[in-house]
Amino acid sequence: MGDSFAAHYVSGLGANINRLQANIVEYTYASCAPILYYYPYDRLDCVRFNRKALDVILEADIKTVILSGRWSDYEVRGFDGLQQTIATLRALGVRVFVIGQSPQFPTDVRKIAFFAKRQNLDDTSWPIAMDPDINERVRSFTKGATFIDPLKFLCSAGRCAYSDRGEFLYFDYGHFSSAGATLAISKYWPAFGKDNALPKTK
Repeated sequence: MGDSFAAHYVSGLGANINRLQANIVEYTYASCAPILYYYPYDRLDCVRFNRKALDVILEADIKTVILSGRWSDYEVRGFDGLQQTIATLRALGVRVFVIGQSPQFPTDVRKIAFFAKRQNLDDTSWPIAMDPDINERVRSFTKGATFIDPLKFLCSAGRCAYSDRGEFLYFDYGHFSSAGATLAISKYWPAFGKDNALPKTK
């Protein structure tokens, strides 16, 4: 559940189907925070969309909800609503995961690759254009949920890979491509097996 930074995981689900062990329902709307009580004055459809989320969860008998979004867009309004959302979902008996902010680059990764090639740079990682501490701030509003920080899996020392084995991991400045979504899910998407554990890191 979330905005386009939740939807961008969907294209990687198929390649990881053997480890997911769950039926997955996508409930996303562009630029709509995965916060039940979030009120964007310029996107009233988002209000209606989020209000319907609880009906969808109850009607589909959903047991686990994963919240993901472009948290850097919502911080100015504060994350109190995120904590309230988690509390509401937990009251329904739902287990909650929150996926933090994934990497965002200063421009389209194809432009970065073009620049890197002109500079004869072999490294396919680049500094991110965001405050890496945002995920710690989001985490502080996720009591009762399991928090996942994508930067810990995809980045090192403030640099994140933008391509892998000749394939771009993003289709713009930060939304995963199919290759990127496949990689991200394999690294940190919640596994709904017997122990509901995250995959081990190497």
